[in-house]
Amino acid sequence: MIIVWLILSLFTSLCLSVSPDPNPSKIDRPILKISTRTHDKIIIINNLQEIANNISVGMTSYEKFNRLSSNEMRECVEGSCIKFYIREIKCTDRTFIASECRTNLNARFQSILQPTTNIHNLILRDEDSLDTQLKTNLVDHFSSFRQFKEFKFNDFNNNLNYDLQCLVDYQSLMQVHFKQTVVEVNLMGTTEVADACQFDKINPNFDGSRSVYTTTYLPVNGTFYCQKGKSQTCNRTIAESKNSRYKLPDICG
Repeated sequence: MIIVWLILSLFTSLCLSVSPDPNPSKIDRPILKISTRTHDKIIIINNLQEIANNISVGMTSYEKFNRLSSNEMRECVEGSCIKFYIREIKCTDRTFIASECRTNLNARFQSILQPTTNIHNLILRDEDSLDTQLKTNLVDHFSSFRQFKEFKFNDFNNNLNYDLQCLVDYQSLMQVHFKQTVVEVNLMGTTEVADACQFDKINPNFDGSRSVYTTTYLPVNGTFYCQKGKSQTCNRTIAESKNSRYKLPDICG
């Protein structure tokens, strides 16, 4: 159920924007380079197969790509690489669901809703080892940027308000949200395909490289807050009411 809670992701105000030159050059150095000398060759192989699928004309790319001899395939894979270039940097907020959707069916008491224990670890986890390395390289790279001098990335240890208590009135809806400040980095991943791959035989118009765009997020800090009422992830159909904790309403509040 926790994974379902994380579907909602809202982007709000920008606090900075940096756009490097859109064309890679000697000055525009890659933030990460992947080759068989530094990474598992399966990353390169899968990437090459995907490109072959996309550029295929006529005979299936699988047939053409896999007709290479073992020596040609080795030269193809070892001679190809993937380079990631920064295309845009901006600071923004993302919002995630941090608890179940809850309603209160007790007319005498308010129910108490708090953030799901350690939910931030699930929200902040990296997609895979490549995502982890990209983030590490980016944080190191940004340490020299004037705009980021005051930034402290991943500033979550002992700083999250897990003691937040959202009080749910009778028949009301409530859900805890997690507002996360991040540096959003848009990247261009360019695969440079070795001549040994013979992709010109798959498609004569192939120019030797293929670029795709991806986005990664560098967490800065975050906070939990109470979101009252109906939303995309909270309505009466799915709202929980069992196993609630209660307190008497503060009649003086």
